[in-house]
Amino acid sequence: MQIRQLRHFLAAVETGSMTLASTAQNITQPTLSRSIRTLEEQLGVDLFERGHRGVLPTRYGELLAAHARSILHGFDQAIEDVGAMRAGGLGHVRLGIGSTATDLRIAQACAEMAVSAENITLSLDFDVPETQFARLRRGELDAIIDTLRPDLDSGDLNFRPLTRLDLVLVARRRHPILECGVTPARELARWPWAIFNQPNAEAFYRGLLGLEDEDHNIRVRSSSPAMLRQLLLHADLIGLMARTEIADCLADGRLQEVPADMRRVEATLCVITRRRTYMSGALRVVIKRLHEAL
Repeated sequence: MQIRQLRHFLAAVETGSMTLASTAQNITQPTLSRSIRTLEEQLGVDLFERGHRGVLPTRYGELLAAHARSILHGFDQAIEDVGAMRAGGLGHVRLGIGSTATDLRIAQACAEMAVSAENITLSLDFDVPETQFARLRRGELDAIIDTLRPDLDSGDLNFRPLTRLDLVLVARRRHPILECGVTPARELARWPWAIFNQPNAEAFYRGLLGLEDEDHNIRVRSSSPAMLRQLLLHADLIGLMARTEIADCLADGRLQEVPADMRRVEATLCVITRRRTYMSGALRVVIKRLHEAL
């Protein structure tokens, strides 16, 4: 099995056509077809169902495609890292930044690394967790910085803790709830909430507030911490946010902690990588710098 065969095969998977795949690979269609046939003979299985309208990967083809993407991204990354080392640097690191990883110290650490003596270059990718975890598994990202996500772990990932995030229940200045004294957890549910939108969010809040049959008055869901912050600043809503995300608002009183009889809430910020995958020197330096910064 050769790298070029995997490129030919993956082009056919992604285009659904031997003709389009050969054009994308800048070779003739018979050459691409022979390359894929040879690959099928080597593996002893049919990788495609062939028809008049094009080609569709078989279950063997789908399995190989998942591995091929990872192999090709790893190969291309190796070429890039060797080139960077030859030029006197450590290489390029592709980081996915989760929507909950908004600690300013992360941005500061990345900025310092971008101009450091190690000559590391960075790509910082922002997207929803499901997309980022899929890209990490395909080898398109080297690591993700996000909170611990057991719901997205299939046993194939490493979660390296960076720091603990203290989550606080807050409301804007002069919100009526601030005049009520210490509010019991269940009574918090009747106030309008803005919550961070993620899988199992409602179950998490119901458990936090000890709700059984009671309704939880959720008015807004947002996957953006910046948007959540603005919602809490401009409306009579309450919500949980990481203390580091709203430190300036707490300091000047624009947001205030809500006195509540509720357990303390924390989250673990992690560097997430694939198991059994080569970790470049550049990525090791990035992880070390993030640990030092946090």
